[in-house]
Amino acid sequence: MNLQFLASLATVCLLSACTAGKLYYTDDSGHLVLACDVEFVGLPSVDKFAVEYALSLCAKSVVRKGHKLGNEQKYLLKIDTSIPAAPCGKFWDHELAKNEYQDGQLSKREYGYLVAHIDLGLAVVEQCSPDMQINQDK
Repeated sequence: MNLQFLASLATVCLLSACTAGKLYYTDDSGHLVLACDVEFVGLPSVDKFAVEYALSLCAKSVVRKGHKLGNEQKYLLKIDTSIPAAPCGKFWDHELAKNEYQDGQLSKREYGYLVAHIDLGLAVVEQCSPDMQINQDK
C-alpha cells in the first residue's frame, strides 16, 4: 500500500513539474521589489529557457525605467532575446514552434524563447518580401 502511494505521489510530482523564476529590483528607498514572477510548465529542459527569456525582457524593462538590479541578476541584461523569423506569412504559435522543434529546426533555447514569446503575446505575422518567399519555397 505504501509503495503504491509513493509511486502515485512521484507520478504527480513529475507531471506537475514546472520551471519558475522571479526578478527583483531595488527601489529608490532601498527596498527590494518583485518586478516579475514567471512560471512555465511543460518540458523542463526547454522551460528553463522560457523563464530566462521572460526574465531577461523584464530585467531590460526594469533598467529602462531607471531601477537597479542586484549583481546576481545583471547577466539577464546581456542575453540576446532575438527570435528566429517565422515562415513567411505565418506567426509563431505553439503548434508551429513545437513542429519546428521536433523537426530539428529549432534548438532547445530557441524553442524555449519562442514559448515565452508566444505566451507573452509578442508573436506577429512575418512579413516577407517576394524575394524571401521565393527562397523559402525552394
